[in-house]
Amino acid sequence: MSLEAVHLWVGQHPHLAGLAVFAIVLAESLAVVGLLLPGTVLIFTFGTLVGGGSMDFVSTYVWALSGALLGDGISFWLGWRHGQRIRTVWPFSRFPAVLERGAHFFRRYGGHGVLFGRFFGAVRGIVPLVAGMAGMPAGRFVGYSAVAAALWVPVFLAPGVLFGASLELASGTTARLVGLGLGLIALLWFAVWATVRVYAFLQPRARDLILLMFRIAGEHRLLGRITLPLLDSERRDYGGLALVGGLIFAVVFALGRSFTVPPLPVSFAAWRTPAADYGFTVLESLGSRETLLIGFGVLALWLGFQRWFVALAHWLIATVFALSLGWLGDHGFVLPAFDGHVLRGGVASGFVAVLVAPAFRRVGGWVAYAAAAALVAALGFARIYLEHSEIPQVLFALAIGLSWTVPLGIACRRHCEAKAASPAVAALVTVCLALVLAAAAVRHGPAEFVHAPLVRRMTTAEWLADGWKRLPAYRLQPLGRPHQPLPIQWATSLNGARENLEKLGWRMAAPLSWQSALQWFNPRAKPEEWPVLARFNEDSEDALRMLRPEHGGRWTVLRLWPSRFVLAEDGVPLWVGRIDRLEAVNRFGFLGYFREAGDSDRIDAAMLLAPERIPGLVATPVMRDPGSPAVLIRERWKPVP
Repeated sequence: MSLEAVHLWVGQHPHLAGLAVFAIVLAESLAVVGLLLPGTVLIFTFGTLVGGGSMDFVSTYVWALSGALLGDGISFWLGWRHGQRIRTVWPFSRFPAVLERGAHFFRRYGGHGVLFGRFFGAVRGIVPLVAGMAGMPAGRFVGYSAVAAALWVPVFLAPGVLFGASLELASGTTARLVGLGLGLIALLWFAVWATVRVYAFLQPRARDLILLMFRIAGEHRLLGRITLPLLDSERRDYGGLALVGGLIFAVVFALGRSFTVPPLPVSFAAWRTPAADYGFTVLESLGSRETLLIGFGVLALWLGFQRWFVALAHWLIATVFALSLGWLGDHGFVLPAFDGHVLRGGVASGFVAVLVAPAFRRVGGWVAYAAAAALVAALGFARIYLEHSEIPQVLFALAIGLSWTVPLGIACRRHCEAKAASPAVAALVTVCLALVLAAAAVRHGPAEFVHAPLVRRMTTAEWLADGWKRLPAYRLQPLGRPHQPLPIQWATSLNGARENLEKLGWRMAAPLSWQSALQWFNPRAKPEEWPVLARFNEDSEDALRMLRPEHGGRWTVLRLWPSRFVLAEDGVPLWVGRIDRLEAVNRFGFLGYFREAGDSDRIDAAMLLAPERIPGLVATPVMRDPGSPAVLIRERWKPVP
C-alpha cells in the first residue's frame, strides 16, 4: 500500500476513519465554514485511500452521505430559524458578498439550485442557508438535498479512487516524474492558498492588532520590554529582537531536552529517478549556507548603496539568526532536530517578503508572501524527497522560522525605511536565486545521478553465504517507507518457478484486462476468475503472480519480482518474492473482488510454500532479523563450489 502511516492507521481504526470522513464532509457542507476548509482536497485524499484498498467504498459512501445531509440540514435550519436577520449575525455578517452570491444562485435556479449548488464549492454551503431563509418547504428541501448528496459523493470520491487504484501502476520512470510533479504542484497550491487566506484575514485587521498589542504591552511590564521596542517606531528595536531571538533559542533547547519526535513512516524511495534526483538536488541548494551568504552579501550591498541602513541592520540580524541556529540544526546539537536548509530558506525569504510586500499593493501584497511560501514549500519537499530530512524536522524548522520572522517582520515594517519596499529588491533577489540555481545545475550535472548498472552477478556460494543480504529485504512502493518484507529468494527461470508452483497446487492468477475486469461484475464468476492487480517493487511489476485457495474463503497470492542479481555460473536470475493473503469479497450480489488481508506480513513463507516437497528443489532457511525468517530456493542439481 501507499502512505503506510495513514493506511495502517485506517486499517486499525476504520470507525475513526469513517468519523473523520463524516466530520470533514459535514464541515465542508456548512455555510461559511466550507469556504475556509479545503474539503475537496481532503475528500480526494479519502478517495485515494478507498482506491488503495484501505477504506471500504460502501462505508465511506455512507459516512460521506450522512455528513453531507446533516451539513445541509444544519445550514437550512439556520436560515429557516433566523431568516433575513442572519445577515447581521456573525460570522455571516462578515461575508455579505457570499450570501448575496448564494441568494442570486437560488433565485436563478429555485429548488433545483439545491441540487446544482452541491457541485459548486463557492455556494455549496450557502444555498441550503438561503433556501431556509426563503422559506422553502422542508420536505422539498430534503428531497433535493438527498438526491444532490447521493450524486455528489461518488462524483467527488471518484478522482481519488482512480488515483489511489493507479498508484501501484504509476511506478515507471515517466509516471513517477508526473506523480512527483503533481505532488509538488499540489503542495505549492496549498501553500499559496493558505498564505492568501491568512493574508486576507490579517491585512484588514493589522492596525487593530497593532493597537491591541500596544495595549497589552502597556498592561504587562515584562511583556512590554519585549514587544514595545518592536512596535514603537520611536524606539530602537534591536534589544527587543535580541530578547525574542534568545527566547526562541531557549525554547528550542528546552524542547530538545524534553522529548524527541519519531520520524513519520513516509519515504519517496520508490519514486526516485535520476532526473528527479538532479532537479531536487539543484532546488535544495537554495537553503544552503552558501546561498544565504551570497544573498546576504548582494542584498546588503544594495541596501547600503541606497543608504537604507535600518533595513540593512534588520537583514543582518535575520541572517545571523538563521546561520547560527541553522548550523546547530545541521549538526544535530538541537533535538528534536530541525532542518537547517528549511530554516535558512524560510527566514531569508520571509524577511524579503516583509520588506517588499508594500511595493506590490497595487496587485496585492499577498504576492510576495505567497512567493516566499511556495519557495519554502518546494525546499521542504526537496529535502524530504532526497531523504536528507524528515517531515517532523521540516515542520519544526517552519515553526521556528515563523516564530522569528513574525516579530522580525513587525519590527522591520515599523522601523525600516519606506523606500526599502522597492520592486528592485524583489528583482534583485529573483536574479540572485536564478544564478544560484544555474550554478548548482552546472556544478552537479545529470550524469552524477545515473544509477548503478541494473544487473549484478554473484556466485551461488556467495549468495548462500551472505550474498542474500544484498538483495532487497522490503518492497519499495510508490509512497511510504518500505515495510512489506520479501522473504523469498529463488534462483530459477520464470517458467521453472511456474511449473514447480503448479505441482504445489498454485495456479496462474488472471491478469487485469478489459475482458477479465468484467468478471468482477459477473455473479457466476468463481474467485479464481477475478483479476489480481499487479504490484510493483521499485519500477518493476511482479513478473509472476500465482494463486492458491485456503480454508474459509481465503486465498494466497505469490508474487516474484526481479532482484537485478544473477548467478555467475550460468546467468540464472535471482527473484525476490512474498506471499499475501487475500479475502474473497462479494458486494450487492453482483460485485466480487479480492481484498488484501492484514496478516500477510506474519506468513512464514518457507512453511507455507514448502518447496522441499518438490524433489528437484532445495530450500535453505535464513534469518534476516529476529522474527523475520526468509528462505533461499535453488534447484538441487545446481552445484555449490
